[in-house]
Amino acid sequence: MSARTDMQGVEGAYDSHDTQHDAFLAPSSFATKLAELSGGGNVEQFIVDTLAQVVKAEQGSLALFDEREGYVEIQATRGYPVELVSDLQVRAGQGLMGDVLSSRAPRIIANVSEGPQAVRRRIRYRTPSCLLVPLTAAGRMLAVLNLADRADGKAFDQWDLERVRVFAAPATLALLARRLTKDKADLAKLVATDSLTGLFNRRYFEARLEEEVGRALRYGLDLTLLAVDVDLFKSVNDRFGHAAGDAVLHGVALVIRRAVRFFDVCARLGGDEFAILIHGSEASALQSADRLQKRIDGWHPDPKLALPTDVKVTVTIGLASLTPDVSGVQDLMARADRALYAAKAAGRNCVRVER
Repeated sequence: MSARTDMQGVEGAYDSHDTQHDAFLAPSSFATKLAELSGGGNVEQFIVDTLAQVVKAEQGSLALFDEREGYVEIQATRGYPVELVSDLQVRAGQGLMGDVLSSRAPRIIANVSEGPQAVRRRIRYRTPSCLLVPLTAAGRMLAVLNLADRADGKAFDQWDLERVRVFAAPATLALLARRLTKDKADLAKLVATDSLTGLFNRRYFEARLEEEVGRALRYGLDLTLLAVDVDLFKSVNDRFGHAAGDAVLHGVALVIRRAVRFFDVCARLGGDEFAILIHGSEASALQSADRLQKRIDGWHPDPKLALPTDVKVTVTIGLASLTPDVSGVQDLMARADRALYAAKAAGRNCVRVER
């Protein structure tokens, strides 16, 4: 019997009345449900649950491959809590799962305690047999499926593998779709963020500022712009080097992010210049600015930087609100800059408001 005929026979068997106890044990129903879950459901859990039922495995896990880090992490389990293995990271060549990760070939293990790659059998498993299947698409490793403990106590065999393969195709497509969606989101984030601080970059901030100012003017909403400069930052670079300067900017960015609300827009415009767009009244924005200035004033760089104890990091902040006489984005930015210059002229490490 050819592989094609054999696979068709397997699919036909799973469309029969033998599987009416579970509607998702038909490949077509399985694929339909995966499509329904693609918008945000727990695809990984559904995959491991269904494929375990396909071969009547009492335990199973699905480990997703992290391409950047080069290891798989278990994201869903059946038969035991995922918390038991959530911190496990397996690389190529490490144990049975690592072997499948490196070879990208399925493994049918009759007894984990026998053979050249014998491993210690874990207490939670009732039988010594397991089935491991890599899920790959377009040359990309996506996940490793691990199934154990057949309900009848027998070892897994080639027929079990063929049954899993029928369902692995739609499962792999679902995981690939999730991966591509994440890749797209990661790329969008990369384009919009500053690599050093993790805040938004100038390009994104200016586009967002245009949107928010237009919306605020249209609906009469309160909006305030904070222009933030690190005081005498050039002297830090000159005295201690750019690595120390970068560390200071990264630390300042962390304080900025924690000093405002999660929906306020924080950005690094370049060098030691930051900007924060705050939704709400001017009084509320002024409180945020004062809180930020005081937190930076009390912040100390990481001791690993080996900076002298007399190094003091402070910021100067200029604040401008979107009032009826503000003509638009450029006018608002100019007013925030004027307030910033006034604060610098007043001695730095303070907040000034443009009236």
